[in-house]
Amino acid sequence: MAEAVLSVDAEVAFKMRMDLGEGPLWDASVQALYWTDLVNRKLYKGDPISGRSVERDLPYRASRVTPCRNGQMLFSFTRGPAIGSYDGDVFAPLATDFEIPKEVRVNDGACDASGRFWTATYDPTLSAAIGCIYCVENGRVSTKATDITLANGIRFSPDNKTMYFVESLPGRLWAYEFDLAEARLGGRTLLVDYEGTGVKPDGCTIDTDGCVWVAEVNRSRIARYTPAGKLDQAVRVPALKPTSVCFGGVANDVLFITTRCTGDEDNPLAGSVFAARVPATGLTEHPYGNA
Repeated sequence: MAEAVLSVDAEVAFKMRMDLGEGPLWDASVQALYWTDLVNRKLYKGDPISGRSVERDLPYRASRVTPCRNGQMLFSFTRGPAIGSYDGDVFAPLATDFEIPKEVRVNDGACDASGRFWTATYDPTLSAAIGCIYCVENGRVSTKATDITLANGIRFSPDNKTMYFVESLPGRLWAYEFDLAEARLGGRTLLVDYEGTGVKPDGCTIDTDGCVWVAEVNRSRIARYTPAGKLDQAVRVPALKPTSVCFGGVANDVLFITTRCTGDEDNPLAGSVFAARVPATGLTEHPYGNA
């Protein structure tokens, strides 16, 4: 029996046909949304009021962009993060020693409250747990966890004591004990186990109550889980494969949702960006760089 939770419906914010939409990021300074199409190496910037967007080509595949304190952007390219700008063509490696094995790719990431960037790698063949969780601070990288198969969303709790991490395969939402001062991960707790359900958890975001909103591929929804792992809200998405999510809007109470059309080709809305106003307020994303 399905759990009875508060549910709302998402509507189309930007109608498009992305192969793999990813990494939505709200820029409150200009009231605009950024997102990527990883497969087609595109970065988009859109105005949700008008529904219009502009795009630019990227030199490499990118799963997301992250704001920097100096006004630049951190690009999560699959071969390694780099610093650049929306309009520029120069991308400098975030860390000169960020050298990953050729067998893996970089995926999602996020910054903690001290401005460090956390990201993780995965095996693109989805056959081995050869990925790692990394932390980048002041241009230097350190390994924080190993034995990851398919790394995805990373976010931090409002009290800076928990790092949430989505491992899309085998399908788990983890809560790591987190020491902000030392940039250290402690023990981890399994909050939600998706293994065997056919559902793949993907990108995630955090609200000011400390709850985690997870994009659930093959379930057509964004699910809100409490810090105890209890499902208490959901957003229904008119596409089978929502991939990632962020808060935005004037009051930071709108969920923006990317999707993919691959695997949902018969749906004319698949690959669009959706939006839903929810009874929650998003936690503002931390930028990269020292405070």
